[in-house]
Amino acid sequence: MPHSLKSVALMLLITAVIMNLFMVTLLAVTLNSAYDRKIEEVRTTVTNLALLMDQSVTGAAREVDLVLRKVQSRLETALRVGESLETSPASELTGAGEGWIADAADIHITDATGLVQFEQQADEGRWVDYGDRDYFLTHRTNPDAGMLVSGLLRNHSGEWVHVFSRRYNDPDGRFAGVTVAAIPAQHFAGLISGLNLGPNGIALIRDLNKTLVARHPPLDAAPGRIGSVGGSQELTALLESGEQAGIFYSHGTADGVPRTDAFRRLSAMPVFVVAGLGEDDYLAIWRHDVNRAIVLGLLFLLVTAGGALLLWRQFKASDKAHRRSQMLLQHASDGIHILDEHGQLVDASEAFYQMLGYTPGELSGRHPCDWDAQHSPEEMTQLFNSLLSGGQISTFETRFRHKLGHAFAVEVSTVRVEIEGRPLLFSSARDITERKKADEDLRIAAQAFESQVGMLITDADLNILRCNQAFCRITGYSAKEVIGRQPNLLQSGRHDQRFYADMWQAINRSGAWQGEIWNKRKNGEIYPQLLSIGKVSNEHGQTTHYVASLSDISARKASEEQMRTLAFYDSLTKLPNRRLFLDRLEEARGTAKRRETYSALLVVDLNDFKILNDAEGYTAGDRMLEQVATRLISCVPHTESVARLGGDEFVVLLEDLGKHEIDAAHQAEQMGNRILQELARPYVLGETEYRGSASIGIALFGASYSILSMEPLKRAELAMSQAKSTGNSPLCFFDPQMQAQVRERSEIDAGLRMALEKQQFLLHYQPQVDDTGQIIGAEALVRWKHPEQGLISPARFIPVAEDNGLILPLGHWVLETACQQLALWADNPARAHLTIAVNISAKQLSQAHFVDQVMEVLQRTGAPAQRLKLELTESALVHEIESIIDKMNSLKMHGVGFSLDDFGTGYSSLAYLKRLPLDQLKIDQSFVRDISFDANSADIAQTIILLAERMKISVLAEGVETQLQQSALRERGCHHYQGYLFGRPMPIEEFEGELLRR
Repeated sequence: MPHSLKSVALMLLITAVIMNLFMVTLLAVTLNSAYDRKIEEVRTTVTNLALLMDQSVTGAAREVDLVLRKVQSRLETALRVGESLETSPASELTGAGEGWIADAADIHITDATGLVQFEQQADEGRWVDYGDRDYFLTHRTNPDAGMLVSGLLRNHSGEWVHVFSRRYNDPDGRFAGVTVAAIPAQHFAGLISGLNLGPNGIALIRDLNKTLVARHPPLDAAPGRIGSVGGSQELTALLESGEQAGIFYSHGTADGVPRTDAFRRLSAMPVFVVAGLGEDDYLAIWRHDVNRAIVLGLLFLLVTAGGALLLWRQFKASDKAHRRSQMLLQHASDGIHILDEHGQLVDASEAFYQMLGYTPGELSGRHPCDWDAQHSPEEMTQLFNSLLSGGQISTFETRFRHKLGHAFAVEVSTVRVEIEGRPLLFSSARDITERKKADEDLRIAAQAFESQVGMLITDADLNILRCNQAFCRITGYSAKEVIGRQPNLLQSGRHDQRFYADMWQAINRSGAWQGEIWNKRKNGEIYPQLLSIGKVSNEHGQTTHYVASLSDISARKASEEQMRTLAFYDSLTKLPNRRLFLDRLEEARGTAKRRETYSALLVVDLNDFKILNDAEGYTAGDRMLEQVATRLISCVPHTESVARLGGDEFVVLLEDLGKHEIDAAHQAEQMGNRILQELARPYVLGETEYRGSASIGIALFGASYSILSMEPLKRAELAMSQAKSTGNSPLCFFDPQMQAQVRERSEIDAGLRMALEKQQFLLHYQPQVDDTGQIIGAEALVRWKHPEQGLISPARFIPVAEDNGLILPLGHWVLETACQQLALWADNPARAHLTIAVNISAKQLSQAHFVDQVMEVLQRTGAPAQRLKLELTESALVHEIESIIDKMNSLKMHGVGFSLDDFGTGYSSLAYLKRLPLDQLKIDQSFVRDISFDANSADIAQTIILLAERMKISVLAEGVETQLQQSALRERGCHHYQGYLFGRPMPIEEFEGELLRR
């Protein structure tokens, strides 16, 4: 096989191999990237699951602590008023369990010696002695121990439990005993049973001795039983390292399933939680993709191999045809043709026929007039006779006509020869179309040299040989001033020697260089220039010339700078905008992480800025924003540390605050206070002076914070929102619990809408009684019966409903349901005297048609208006007081009563209070709770009762839980009560059963 075909075969083989290697590499990189993303996603998921388990178990522990606190409080109250444990009702002491705790916990109370006095479940525990228990000894010796939680223990019944305990004291502060709540391990199993872990996932709770507390899903084997001790080697190593949280991969698990796991130590209990996802679950799709990639790679290999084989066959065929042509053309590349003495074609090479588009032999016997397109027949005859009669080689240019009709330039060389005495004209024609084009290109190049782009030509030693007019116009030098000199006369001095060394290295290596450079004009002006330099070499590879083209890009640079300003800077304040700030934040986060230092973000939001815009106009608002930007810049060490995120929200970046978190937080707080002081100074807005304020949220990042790039800004914005919403302080640090609260709030917000659609709300009724204990009415309290979470407290969903506006349909439903119940009672003489109090929100009360809505509900349900009592809070009376008074008077005329709830905790004006058509004041439970031992609470309650007497309206105390509280209220003139002493909020069936018992 010829050498050229071997080269082609080798090239095809190498190309096919490279393409397949590239495909394999591409698939491998793609699969590896997909694998890394999947692993990162799984790590995030298990971390969130572990955090969810932490919050669930910690929440249960806090509820137990709350119950123990209540029991402790009741015991200490009983001891303070002189009651002994033997005379106090056991049910009152041990019945403090609420919700699931009442069913799950076993609550005991011991005396100071450790002997159990009371227990919740049975009497046999009365004589159990806890005096030797570790937690009892700790409580006895340490008054500040608070709540103690044991590891997993077996109780006297053989059940695995966690023991929660608190100390209670005598009135003089001496140790009186402990309250104990034993929570079975099975309860914690229920907390994690609802987690979505996939087919091979796992959730574990173990105490710090690695004793299993709970496992989901259950494992029917010894390692999966409660009380078993175990754990993978990876988990053991993490625990021994002291880490509070971490992620690990375990392959030696009890059930033999490899998993990616996350663990967290709990602060509220001596346990840790583990959440894991099975490797077979989260890698199933990735492994399927691997199989598909293998199939794709094999198909690609077959296609490339087949394509290479086809190309190889074509190359072989082409090579054979080429060798045959070479032999037939007698190694001639020009169009050789021979004419006889009559001018007829005798013979011609294949190149000649190809040049004219004819097949070999097709022009035999034809005259040159048949293919010459430039000469007429007479001219051609005259030219032929002249050439035939001459004896020298003649060369001339003409144009040949192709068979298809188009003409092209040729150069013909002729010589007269004689063969066997016969004169012949031997001619060789060469297509000079490309040469003509090259000549034309040279003319165009000469013209282009004098174009708008500056051109410069030097020799190999960089001596300037020629330049065009554009070069002279751009640089200010004339041609005489630069010819013979070197281009370094244009250097601006802005670039160092390394820059020029790299430039010439690129020219010598690749033959050209292009880039932006700063040069200097003759007048000394420095300007930006786009420069291209090319090397010209001879046939031996030696450099002969350098050609440079240059353009003045000052205008483009100015335009780019303007575009950059518009893209990255705020047009009003000239501060960096959000887009540029996020880039700088990412750099700052990387720097802080490398240096292991802390940095801080301060998000500054102006208070009541919309009110300023509405009152004074947007021009005044813009002036204030400009002044705010100036003041912020004056507070920080670097101008670029301040940015405007949008609207009236600014952000300040503080970098390198040290390696200690407390010091960094202190510096950030000082800066925040300084900013608040600056922003509190008066603003001059045209002819008016305005005083404003701001709220600041602070979030630290760097050092030990492993968070995403956007997370510091999100945290600072959350902290700012917290500062605005609470109103306690204009400056607030980020609290990790804020994110959980926001997430819970979002879930409740979405769930409320569905709950209204699916009618998941119900009313509970809490009795209101008089001095004799007779029920005179009830307060209607809404409850949310969630299909998964059970009953949800109003404290969790009412604030959300207030914010998203759902309080209006929810409040309307509560009012209508309560009125339906009043209508049913009206038909029963024994219950017709009962009233129902319905809470009305500020948003309901502010509705223009509120009175019409209430009257429409009363008429449609048939409820007696005299038995409906609308409860208002003092906060609902802050705005639109005149309108509210009119609405209350309108409803009062139809018999509807009004009660002012939580009286004494708000900011009601007595001037407005005397104008309100109230029927009742409710003493807030915060005063009732401490009335029996706190003089201030007792005096406030007495004042409220006297005020109600002077206003000739009734008074009701809420939150009454003990006989002592009721007695203290009765002595001061209060005769209506509501609280746990008389009954908790209950469904209507239980409430009506309570009516029958009384």
